[in-house]
Amino acid sequence: MNLDIRAPYYGELGRLSFSPGWARPEPAMWASPKPRFKPAVWRYAAARAALDQAGEFVPVEQAERRNLIMVNPIEGNIYATSRNIVAAYQMVKAGEQARSHRHTAAALRLVVEAKPGTYTVVDGARVDMAPGDVVLTPSWCWHGHANESDTTSYWIDFLDVPFVQHSEAMFFEPNPAGFEAITRNGPSHYRIPAREALGPGTDAKAVEIAKGVLPTIGLHLLRLPSGTRRDVAKTTVNHLYSVVSGKARVRIDGGADENLAVGDVITVPCWHAHALVAEQDAIVFQVTDEPLLAKVGLVKTG
Repeated sequence: MNLDIRAPYYGELGRLSFSPGWARPEPAMWASPKPRFKPAVWRYAAARAALDQAGEFVPVEQAERRNLIMVNPIEGNIYATSRNIVAAYQMVKAGEQARSHRHTAAALRLVVEAKPGTYTVVDGARVDMAPGDVVLTPSWCWHGHANESDTTSYWIDFLDVPFVQHSEAMFFEPNPAGFEAITRNGPSHYRIPAREALGPGTDAKAVEIAKGVLPTIGLHLLRLPSGTRRDVAKTTVNHLYSVVSGKARVRIDGGADENLAVGDVITVPCWHAHALVAEQDAIVFQVTDEPLLAKVGLVKTG
């Protein structure tokens, strides 16, 4: 093409909202995954202290949820923890209620500290919460939290909000009653106690929980006896881990080892081979986006 007409030509393409595929500033496809998100760690002790401070000047009436979002430290990111999932530490003080709402994003929580009297109301069902419990709130279920105990309760939320935002299929609705009335009591399939789900025994074990309940999120509980090592191959799946009991270390290929105590959270993005090593007998909670990727045939290993 004559250089004299090249600039006007490209200018006209821009005006028409076209982009020449032969002159892209960077490729749209590449030979193998190039993850933008980074491995990162968040400490429960630091989050708990910061939430306690917030509790002094952020009333529950002001915040839809009094929580601290775990923001992956990559340029331009202000929300997501991993590509498709966000995690956050949340607190509800003694005597408080966190008002009910619902949304298209699927959600769950891992309870770190809670005394009897702490519960979630899911579509009218009271779901009691105890340390080590996984509590589910599937897409478009009403849910609100209450703490009728004498001390603050803390847990970790996991949601597929980044994926739903990307798909532009987000809906959110506050409950017109403020806090949903309890219409059902008793055992609930939305509550999964970690130790009961793993069952008896002391051998290394991995149990998938809530399969199909949250179509975009995969959940596993891992029992790691002291000295156990669990290797995870390089994969397109994004992983998050939190320790339910004991201590564990996450060893990421090409990166530093990270020691995790109860309530700590680590994210390991796709295409990072890694291993979990138990420093002492440990139960570890694993959250992934594998079901989402599997539905569209994008689960690959290296």
